[in-house]
Amino acid sequence: MLRTLFLLALLVPFLAGCAGSSRTTDMVRGKPIVFTGTADRPNGAWCWFQDERAIVDTANPHEPILMFTAISAAESPGPESGDLDLHWLGLDSFSKGSVELHNTLEQDDHNVAALRSLPDGRVLAAYAKHGTDRRVRTRISEAGRPAIWQKEQVYIEEAGVTYNNLLTAGPERSLLNFSRSRGWNPNFLVLDRESDSWVYGGRLLASQGRPYMKYTNSLDGSRIHVVATDQHPRDFDNSIYHGVMDGRVLMDSFGKVLDNDLSDQDAAVPTDLSVVFQGDADNVAWMADVETDNQDQPVIAFSVQKDGRGLPPRQGGRDHRYHLARLLDGAWVQHEIAYAGERLYAFEDDYTGLVAIDPHDPDYLVISTNAHPDTGEPLVSNADGKRHYELFEGTSKDDGASFRWRALTQNSSVDNIRPIIPRWDSDRRIVLWMRGTYRSYTDWDTQIVGLIQKR
Repeated sequence: MLRTLFLLALLVPFLAGCAGSSRTTDMVRGKPIVFTGTADRPNGAWCWFQDERAIVDTANPHEPILMFTAISAAESPGPESGDLDLHWLGLDSFSKGSVELHNTLEQDDHNVAALRSLPDGRVLAAYAKHGTDRRVRTRISEAGRPAIWQKEQVYIEEAGVTYNNLLTAGPERSLLNFSRSRGWNPNFLVLDRESDSWVYGGRLLASQGRPYMKYTNSLDGSRIHVVATDQHPRDFDNSIYHGVMDGRVLMDSFGKVLDNDLSDQDAAVPTDLSVVFQGDADNVAWMADVETDNQDQPVIAFSVQKDGRGLPPRQGGRDHRYHLARLLDGAWVQHEIAYAGERLYAFEDDYTGLVAIDPHDPDYLVISTNAHPDTGEPLVSNADGKRHYELFEGTSKDDGASFRWRALTQNSSVDNIRPIIPRWDSDRRIVLWMRGTYRSYTDWDTQIVGLIQKR
């Protein structure tokens, strides 16, 4: 499969030059950059409950550097099975490289790292296995040198750990790391900057199940927007909820304090937060991305499964829709904006291709779908007569109530899924995604590819 992906990587730039024709196979609107999946590099994948998964490090004195991690896969256990690899690209020189942060961590896309630029110019990577041990692992780079990293440090939690999310909170912009750990609930650690070590901070939410979480910082880095579901959508007809935490207390969307002491184990439940979208058996929600607009208000993209009522696993998930919610004039306003197509694979009926919000322009989205975003008609490729997930870019002129969609990929011979748009204060925009065959969260043959666009 890697040889096939290598040949595809050679063909893509040529095919992209014919982007104006709807009959062209493997069309990409622009010149893609291939990071993984070539003959001399392992392939790669990521989950979407770690942030930031991709960053642009602007502390380098020579040029801004794009950085992200991916987990490699192999058909059978071997030296490239489950490696955590960090990839980088100089955004002026276009020189690129990679370094292995952890050898054979685990072949599971839940194990990619969250990245954070530190005030002194170094970059922090935090990662964990998929709940199979209690270790929160971190490494720190040298300033401006993405190939050089300190030795891995480990914090031992009291329960199995999944996911990492690095954000700042409070007047001192303390660095926090949110993971699923104690009670299968979101807990957080706080970084001691003098020792570069972690201390336990507290429990954010308490639930009988496992709420799924997305986070993003306020523009000044003093507060954290918290987005939650009730549980896993396989187990519950999820709604979407929102709150704000400042490192000490948890509030709803409108400032009502829900928990005035986050350091203990007594915590609010997801339903205490503000309701963004009310789910039911015909509308099962799962978040995809959250950012803030230029008014410092949250913007949430999520999917809604429409056809699962009364069905056991593996039989629903044929009809998903993408929604966008914004906090406007003191109230949550949400709209269905596109058809999201089918489930990504059987059993996980709520997995979709996902949505990425541009952190600098929430009126620009990239979605992955195997249905036409406006009509829901299946996207059947001219390349092989099969239905594939394609990327569409969308722009809105009415605060996200509707979007105009244009294909970024078309007539592909493989799927294009899980886009990311890293934060970068520039007149250029980066779009990254996984391209290939994705069979499950432990089994894939996908490249990481990207585009650099003019805004």
